[in-house]
Amino acid sequence: MPASYSLFELNEYIRRVVALNFPEPIWVHCEIAQIKEVRGNVYLDLVHHDETTDEVTAQISANIWYKSYLFLKNKLGALLPSLLAQGTNISIKVQVEYSEKYGMKLIIEDLDPAYTIGQMEMKRQKILQQLSDEGLMHLNKLTELPKVIQNIAVISSPKAAGYIDFVNHLTDNAYGYRYNIQLYEAALQGLNTEKDVCNAFQSIHNGKNSHDCILIIRGGGSKPDLAWFDNYNIGAAIAKSKLPVITGIGHDVDSTVADSVAFQSIKTPT
Repeated sequence: MPASYSLFELNEYIRRVVALNFPEPIWVHCEIAQIKEVRGNVYLDLVHHDETTDEVTAQISANIWYKSYLFLKNKLGALLPSLLAQGTNISIKVQVEYSEKYGMKLIIEDLDPAYTIGQMEMKRQKILQQLSDEGLMHLNKLTELPKVIQNIAVISSPKAAGYIDFVNHLTDNAYGYRYNIQLYEAALQGLNTEKDVCNAFQSIHNGKNSHDCILIIRGGGSKPDLAWFDNYNIGAAIAKSKLPVITGIGHDVDSTVADSVAFQSIKTPT
């Protein structure tokens, strides 16, 4: 009869093997599938996708303990929440740990923001090339903007500072002009951005209201915040719009896929 081991003995052996082969922290790149914060500690589910099929081929849990999270907050400041978001590709410095009771886990010690921003830029360029190959890059620029603009469809969030500023400027303009502004609500970052923005375009074009143009107002933010507009379906919806689309996403130095295909891109549409 072959030798028999208890589950603890087996897991203890695996722990020793892991400790022997990963004595020092290593850098790993992956995607955040889920993330939550509990009492200052951050818990993540990390995945790897096959580049061809997009199938999940690897998955593991990871932690950022409170002290490491404080270190990252001091190092990255306001950029950290944008990097630690569901769907973001990250490069992390981890200690590989295996527990007899809890199994394998990665303990995150550091994060490289340059990797995430680099991955976002590669994705942006790939989408721009696809839109160019399909003849969509300059399509919306061929639409006509009326000389007198009065009926405006706005895709934004009612709580967005940029939208509130826009409405205040138009309401209190020095010439006493009156505008009809209709808001089509959409998430401006996060996993719902693509669906909400594309649904807004569909509602605008299928609705009974007549509009002179469409404005997308996002306002400022970090590169990861704005990268939700580096999206093929959003770019295609803008390009194929029968109305001129004006984008106010980010600052002067920022440029997203949405900006590139729009009729006009400006700091704010005010």
